[in-house]
Amino acid sequence: MRILLAGPKVCSPWTEGRKRFVRDLAGAFAADHEVRVVTTVAPGECADFAVPAVSAVADGGARHLLGFHRLLGRTLDAWHPDLAVHLPTTSFHGRYRIGNIASMWLADRQCAQRGVVCLTLMYAITREASVRALRPWVRHLLTNPYVHGGHPVRFGVALPQSDVPSAGPPRELLFMAGMAEPTRERLRHVLEVRGLGVLLRAGAPLAEAGFRLTIAVPLLRDPLLRRSLLEWPGNTWPAAALRMLGEARVPDIFAGMGCFVFPYGRDETQFVPTSVIEWSRGCWAPARHPCRASRLRGRPSRASTACSTAPVRPAHRACYARRDALRRPDAQMA
Repeated sequence: MRILLAGPKVCSPWTEGRKRFVRDLAGAFAADHEVRVVTTVAPGECADFAVPAVSAVADGGARHLLGFHRLLGRTLDAWHPDLAVHLPTTSFHGRYRIGNIASMWLADRQCAQRGVVCLTLMYAITREASVRALRPWVRHLLTNPYVHGGHPVRFGVALPQSDVPSAGPPRELLFMAGMAEPTRERLRHVLEVRGLGVLLRAGAPLAEAGFRLTIAVPLLRDPLLRRSLLEWPGNTWPAAALRMLGEARVPDIFAGMGCFVFPYGRDETQFVPTSVIEWSRGCWAPARHPCRASRLRGRPSRASTACSTAPVRPAHRACYARRDALRRPDAQMA
């Protein structure tokens, strides 16, 4: 079977879960099928896949979508796949909502006009949208099992054995997010939604207890944003205990880390982090999943216990659970 994986901005840096999921999925499909990828890349980035990939360079959200759909139409006409899997971006807040929904509808129409089955696979759905709002725009909407109303599929893939060394000291903490657009809006998202702000506020007691924090976010390649983060009023980490990286390679980044901290600043019942957390488990790096990052505030002893001793279930169990389930260390998924 010929399978076409299609979606905008599936390119380096490979720290975003959606991007890694597409790349992992391409490799998994390639074992039994003929696979190609269609995507767009930002200037200076690349789309290195284990399967043939066609990409167009674009700068700016609208240009990414326009370039993606032009390339998708050409590839459908030239290659004639049996199945297309469209993996849209996952943001639906503000100006992203109209563009993302329109792109989902257009990709589905492009495939339908050529007699190709199109599966719209949502790696995540931010809370500004819902299955009910998205389902009328596409023929086949696939979601994770914990989003009600779609066609549920499990997103786990079999990962290769990792060569990354064992985890480092338990007090070496890693925070990682995939946001690459170098804007203050995206930095604010990392601080407020992804929960980094809570970790920064807890810096003084954590550092006093011997913890060190590595922050790996692509947008920190911008020197002005690095400075803004360092000078953020809520940051209480001493400079000697804080490290910022604008580039991180998964799974290499887990080497030497004692705990991969994955907080969230708000409840997200429609977002299931998969690929990056699966890699962390494959590298034997303990992970602390989103049981509300506010629990770390001012409590270094609890944070120490959580990061160094809390049992972490396999990727298909507790790391897919909602927040309330993750509060229980013995949480299991059906």
